[in-house]
Amino acid sequence: MSFNIIITLLMFLLIIVLLLKGVSSPGIIFTGVPIIAALLMGFSPKEINGFIGSGLQSISGTIFLMVFAVMFFGMLHDAGVFKSLIRFVTKFLKNSVPSTIFTAQIISMLTQLDSSGATTALCTIPSMRPIFERQHIRVEALLLVESLGSGVLLLLPYMPGFVEGTAYVNLDVYEAYNYMKPVLIFAIIAFLLMCIPISIVEKRHGAGMTEAEFQSIKAELNKEVEFPFGKNIAVFDGIFTLILIALILAGILPTNMAFGIGFVILLFVNYPKAKDQGEYIKRNAPVAFNMAFTMLGVGVLVGVNSATGAMNDLANLIVNNLPNGSIGWVLPIYCIFALPFTMIFGNAQGSVIVPALVAVLANTGLSAVQVMPVTWAAGMVAANLSLFNASPYLALGLAGVEMKDHLKYSFFPAWGFSILIVIFMMVSGILPL
Repeated sequence: MSFNIIITLLMFLLIIVLLLKGVSSPGIIFTGVPIIAALLMGFSPKEINGFIGSGLQSISGTIFLMVFAVMFFGMLHDAGVFKSLIRFVTKFLKNSVPSTIFTAQIISMLTQLDSSGATTALCTIPSMRPIFERQHIRVEALLLVESLGSGVLLLLPYMPGFVEGTAYVNLDVYEAYNYMKPVLIFAIIAFLLMCIPISIVEKRHGAGMTEAEFQSIKAELNKEVEFPFGKNIAVFDGIFTLILIALILAGILPTNMAFGIGFVILLFVNYPKAKDQGEYIKRNAPVAFNMAFTMLGVGVLVGVNSATGAMNDLANLIVNNLPNGSIGWVLPIYCIFALPFTMIFGNAQGSVIVPALVAVLANTGLSAVQVMPVTWAAGMVAANLSLFNASPYLALGLAGVEMKDHLKYSFFPAWGFSILIVIFMMVSGILPL
């Protein structure tokens, strides 16, 4: 084992430890640790500067996408579009446990379209918790629904985690999305069908409500939605967004261009005055900056890993020491355990483990598009079960549930759902065997 491989292993280990300990933000960790590692390997500051430049170039489009997507969907919230969607969906709510769970599923997916797990929690749990409680459905069931609902849409090409994951392995996000379209469709259908077993379990625990209780809830949900910019603006924003997303998913508009021009159009529609535009950008700048800063760190990590060559040396070392015939099972086995891996390792799973896996499996002829997206799909519903993400704790606070109770209720159903996705990918040939 070469000195550079040892340094690379120590770098990965240190990154994982620092991320798990929450010592600093991912952007700082991804920037500082790889630079120190490259210096220890003997590369000069000038060479490392070149590594960083190439890495930043590879993720420049990703930064653009993430920043403009955040600013774009922020305007939809300000205009009242998402509140209106929730009110529309709840109109179809019936006095039945499956109907209540199904409504929560639809709301969780609609609100996840803005790519924020926090938004999904803020819109789904407060709006549906009173209904769940009055219908004697355990709030843990709502957390499970919210977790899966925010997870199944994470294969859309503008979702930050998916975008970051493709950047770590220098993969075009739209290429990955096209490869995973059948999985996305299957995951949505499987998620909606989950209302049946969840309803059965909850009915066994006494779920249900009287008709009088149900009518009282409906009256509360039918209150008028306020539109700060006017109803016509909200209608325009909603229709414009649906058309934009349809064009992106159909491959007619490139994602970066779509959100760039979409942001500009909505900004002038919602905030005609230059002063108001500036104030809106200032309000949302902290969120956009934090995401961009993380991606700059990703660029440093990618650039150093690519240029030092230690990753390829490590991959070759692993492949050469695997038992005969075993490497073909590395990817399926990893995918089966992707959900608990994602829960435990968080960002390190995508930034460290998967890139190493891509490098290892490249020796078997598998490309990044055959490896990274399937590992992401296998673990994506863990986003709101992770011990180290902020969104799960926001959801727990809104639901009034402790993490241990959430995991007790949701872990095995979520893992079972993850394994179901893995089986589908195996049968369909998307997950190579």
